[in-house]
Amino acid sequence: MPTIALEMPDYAKAAKEQPRVSYLASLVRWLQLKKYQYEVTFSLYMLTSTEKFIFNLILFILVSLLVTAASLYLPDHVAVIYNRIWYYVHGGEIAYMNAASVAAAGEKTTLGQAIGESLKLTSGAIKAGAKATVREL
Repeated sequence: MPTIALEMPDYAKAAKEQPRVSYLASLVRWLQLKKYQYEVTFSLYMLTSTEKFIFNLILFILVSLLVTAASLYLPDHVAVIYNRIWYYVHGGEIAYMNAASVAAAGEKTTLGQAIGESLKLTSGAIKAGAKATVREL
C-alpha cells in the first residue's frame, strides 16, 4: 500500500525566526509607517514638495495656536465654570463669604449655626436691597 506524504504548505508553517532588530531600527520603521499613513490619509503623496510644505506649515500653525490657547485660557475658563457651578449649587458667594466670616470669627459654633447665621445676614442684605428697589419704584 502506497503511503501519501502530506507536506504543509509554506504559508501554513510557523513563522520563521526573524533576526533580532535593534530598537532604533524598529523606531525608524515605525516612524516611516506613520509618515506613510499621514501622507495617504491627507492625500499628501500626490502633492509637490512645496505644496506639502505649505500644507504642513498651516497645519502646524493651527495646532500650535490650539495648544497655546488651551494652555493659556482653559484653566481660567474652567475656574469661571467652577465658580458658576458653585454659585448655582450653594446660592451665591454672599452666603459663602458670610459663612466663612462667621466661622473665622472664632466662635465655637456648629456648621448648622454658622449656616443659619450666614443665611440671616444674606436675607438681611437681600431685604435691604429690595427696600431700596421698592423706594426707587
